[in-house]
Amino acid sequence: MRCPMDILVVSPRADLWQNLRPQFERRGASMHAAATLDEALNGMKNQLPVLVVLDLDLNRDELRHAVFRILSVNAMIHTAAVSTMSPETFHDAMEGLGMLTSLPTSPTPSDIDALMDALAKVTG
Repeated sequence: MRCPMDILVVSPRADLWQNLRPQFERRGASMHAAATLDEALNGMKNQLPVLVVLDLDLNRDELRHAVFRILSVNAMIHTAAVSTMSPETFHDAMEGLGMLTSLPTSPTPSDIDALMDALAKVTG
């Protein structure tokens, strides 16, 4: 069963995301972490997140493949990714996948707020 605001961050950078956890919580979300995509996909068997944030330093083809793997679990899971691509390049590269947004490689609390605002727009 999906919790209303369960966020899953897939990243080997646990410390970075742990420091951002309070920002998710201020927005009414719980944040869980997985170090790898396989670990995340395995965890989704027990609990589906509303959003998966991919922070895995993937090239565009690898990122598309990762999103396809998440959507194959449940097409209602929203996704976002940490990326070095410009917003325009990211949009073009990920077109058709329904990704919410890209985040900079060093996300700040204001980036998390923007992410949560985008999530709120699509979840109502």
